Amino acid sequence: MSDFYDEMRDVAAEMIAEFGYLTQLQRNGVPTGPPHNPQPGQPTSHDCTVVELEYSLTDRDGTLVLKGDKLGLISTAIDIEPVKDDRILLGGVPYNFIDLQPLSPGGQVLLYEFHARR
Repeated sequence: MSDFYDEMRDVAAEMIAEFGYLTQLQRNGVPTGPPHNPQPGQPTSHDCTVVELEYSLTDRDGTLVLKGDKLGLISTAIDIEPVKDDRILLGGVPYNFIDLQPLSPGGQVLLYEFHARR
């Protein structure tokens, strides 16, 4: 069964590469300095490919989705596993993840779906 999901992951990565664009995922760096006064570390950037999607009209204002929020898919062709504390650059603007979920049927991640806000 794993061969099937390996193939599906590869197809998802190909489709996102074809219809998406290259951007970056930013992760906070490891804090430095003494424990009583930690200083933020240098953030790291990781290249990734995304496809932006549109929310339906019924999912906008009045629900958990606000005008200007972004919905999209991130390819698994990335050197780290995205986490909710990361930020993503969309059109050169940093967005914070409101929600980030892997699509993982059979326990294997095929892609990541996100909801992000400025």
